[in-house]
Amino acid sequence: MTEEINEFETRIGRLKTIREAGVEPYPAKSEKGTPLEEAKTLAVETPVQSSGRLVAMRDMGRLCFSHLKDASGKMQLAVSEKELGKDKYKFFVKNFDLGDFISVEGTIFVTHAGETSILVKDYTLLSKALLPLPEKFHGLSDTEQRYRKRYLDLLSNDDSMAIAKIRSNVVKQIRNYFDGLGFYEVETPVLQTLYGGALAKPFITHHNALDIPLYLRIAPELYLKRLIVGGFEKVYEVAKCFRNEGIDHNHNPEFTQIEFYWAYADYTKLMDLMEDLLPKLIKAAGKELKLSIGGKEVDFTGPYPRVSMRDLIIQYAKFDIEDFPTDEAMFKKAIELKVEDLKPGTGRGKLIDEIYKVYARPHIINPIFMIDHPVELSPLAKKKSDDPRYVERFQLLCVGGNELCNAFSELNDPIDQEERFKEQTRLEEAGDEESMPYDEDFITALRHGMPPTGGLGMGIDRLIKLLVDADNLKEVILFPTMRPEK
Repeated sequence: MTEEINEFETRIGRLKTIREAGVEPYPAKSEKGTPLEEAKTLAVETPVQSSGRLVAMRDMGRLCFSHLKDASGKMQLAVSEKELGKDKYKFFVKNFDLGDFISVEGTIFVTHAGETSILVKDYTLLSKALLPLPEKFHGLSDTEQRYRKRYLDLLSNDDSMAIAKIRSNVVKQIRNYFDGLGFYEVETPVLQTLYGGALAKPFITHHNALDIPLYLRIAPELYLKRLIVGGFEKVYEVAKCFRNEGIDHNHNPEFTQIEFYWAYADYTKLMDLMEDLLPKLIKAAGKELKLSIGGKEVDFTGPYPRVSMRDLIIQYAKFDIEDFPTDEAMFKKAIELKVEDLKPGTGRGKLIDEIYKVYARPHIINPIFMIDHPVELSPLAKKKSDDPRYVERFQLLCVGGNELCNAFSELNDPIDQEERFKEQTRLEEAGDEESMPYDEDFITALRHGMPPTGGLGMGIDRLIKLLVDADNLKEVILFPTMRPEK
């Protein structure tokens, strides 16, 4: 070890001699604040100044090798007593800890092991860490603590940082895609006097000044469609939504989705759009169109099959839903099929959906468009002109029925919409907590006229979860909802 230090100090001495002789050894001077990854590409003996967090220190007596980390990567530092002087070297090794933020000035060199490093000529403490970082070799391995203390998870687990960056890239690509098609990005209320746009249970709060209840939105749909009534023809929102439901590996009470509405487009045009968009999002995530997800090979190369919900149930549950036209008949059939946790009074549409989830969904691997849902299941979708028992709707599904998006030819008939809201009110009175309330103002908006419109919602959290093959939605949400620690 002494020989290594002596040889290193001899090299430092040679550089000092060159400087004192007035010879400029530097091919070019970089700007101060060089990112660490960029510094690795600079010529030997280039002067640099960089800042970051200390993440490793190895003191060998008169020489200390350390690692500095910033958002671009890591760089080795060589801190030498001969270069800094005894007092300043001793201050560094005795008072600096892992986690401290420092700024260093020095020159680029390459060690005998071939590692590009910075020979430190001066340093400055920028911020002191009072608590230690996670243990070096295992990082933060406790799953619950990783979700609770995401800042430590990102510091110590490269995979977590990679997922966060993938998500950012995908959202950027989504915005670029719709902006390129002439859509306008808009914002709609998160606090609403009446929730709607989906079948879900809302969070309820209270506004003190107005003395009224308010709801956190479960979807931006009804406000976005009001904008179509108002004259916009292409709108989208990257929307934070909230649903007061259970938490599991595929659900979080707070989630992010993209919703867009396109005047004069129907659901078939939106299927074409998704076959174009989804491969672009996969590539933005740095992935290939053939992915391994949950141990299964999934091919996202289009086009995707288009299969009705009715036909999927016939194929896998071995019965035709048209043989059971009432709520009561469908309830008895669901009990016969051993579908669990059903409440008396459950509507026919929800019963069909539960049967699909138990019998058909687990068989889906490669992407398919499940189309033409029963009208009872889709209170905001337009009826099919050739069969009003069904609506112009699709869900893009893959790998065990994971739903990537949900889309309709939007219902723009105010009389039909009013009748469906009344049916939702009946279901609410029968005890369905996920029914949709009657929205009189939305009916009024439709009475002023809305053009034929296609609308689609896609969950960003679930998309990223799928693309990175994560087991839990919490892996792709930076700060998921957690039960408070006692």
